[in-house]
Amino acid sequence: MNKKELNDLKKNFSDKCGFFTFNQVLRAFVDSDKNIVCRKHSLLGVMPTEEQELLVETLRKGLSGTLGKNLVEYGFPDSEYLEDGAQNILYKSLKSKLLDEAENDKFLQNITANIDYTSTFVIFAAHCTYTLFRRDKNDEQSEENSDYNFILTVICPVELGEDVLIFDDVDNNICLIPKKNRNISRVPSDGFLFPVLTGGDPDINSVLCYSSKPKEPNKSIVEKVLGCETSFTAIGEKAVFGKVLSDIVGDDLDYTVITQVNEKIAEEIKEHRFDEKPTAIDDIKLKNILTDVGVSEEKLEKVQKVFNNTTGGKPLTATNLVNTKTVIALPEITVNISKDATDKVRTSLIGGRRCIVIDIDDPNVVINGLSTKIDIPETEKKADSEEEKEEEYAF
Repeated sequence: MNKKELNDLKKNFSDKCGFFTFNQVLRAFVDSDKNIVCRKHSLLGVMPTEEQELLVETLRKGLSGTLGKNLVEYGFPDSEYLEDGAQNILYKSLKSKLLDEAENDKFLQNITANIDYTSTFVIFAAHCTYTLFRRDKNDEQSEENSDYNFILTVICPVELGEDVLIFDDVDNNICLIPKKNRNISRVPSDGFLFPVLTGGDPDINSVLCYSSKPKEPNKSIVEKVLGCETSFTAIGEKAVFGKVLSDIVGDDLDYTVITQVNEKIAEEIKEHRFDEKPTAIDDIKLKNILTDVGVSEEKLEKVQKVFNNTTGGKPLTATNLVNTKTVIALPEITVNISKDATDKVRTSLIGGRRCIVIDIDDPNVVINGLSTKIDIPETEKKADSEEEKEEEYAF
């Protein structure tokens, strides 16, 4: 599923849209022992208006975020096409439009039996129809169109309401009202869309997974509920990329190389920001980037082997690798540098000591919230002008 297909679906995800329809909605409450305490399915249109709006808002959040981070597409392995496989269960639920009780039971049981969840939660699943309008060779809307039927599922945590103190104006007293309501979060923790769109057509061989915490996704959704093989998480890709860089560049991996590689990846993302697919870094792009930043030919020869061995030959999502700021961390000191100020910081050898040097254009600085000024004594100015003390040193 590319960015344009996803963005169009997000934009038109509303029953007020003339070519989008919410059909059946399946709801289930699951207790901490994974028992389905309550389950219902009905048309969205028969629900009270406020309930409809909240449910649509929650479902829409299952499509929020960006591809490669909150939303990751996975292909089903062959085993999941068997009778009890996740792909087959989803496909039958899709075909039944969530109207078949037996298929709904298999659908819900597959989630509750396989998900790793320690508290109560609610499952919302909606069968929807979205009309896809085709484009002709002149990129104009043609008369041809087709229906994209899909099921969007979200999983929402449930919390017990807190006790509250109120003023009872009847008894003229402040008293405790115990709250025993179970509040369903409006923000789902996980979700998945089936089938995905590929090249403008439904693709039943893949599923799009949503996670509210891309750095700590619930792997049981992907691996156990859907039976797919997890790829690297956002934080995992960054860790893997760091290992790739270290193994290739070795002792030459200094401040300059690290910041320049980061800048090159940011430029790559900006250059391809209108591409349909998320920008990816493979061994070829990485070699080009390292060539541009001046890594030696000898080390460049290791790029393909190191990259493929470490990542399994899978390209890494560029947005997961780039840093919006540079952080230099020592045991007792941490320096945060914005992306526009990396050239103001350098590592040097001064008087035989390894130092981090920060160029300051404005002598007025803020320390612990207090404004102060950094002035250079005349004696130090004179010494600096008479003798060059600094020697570039990488560490």
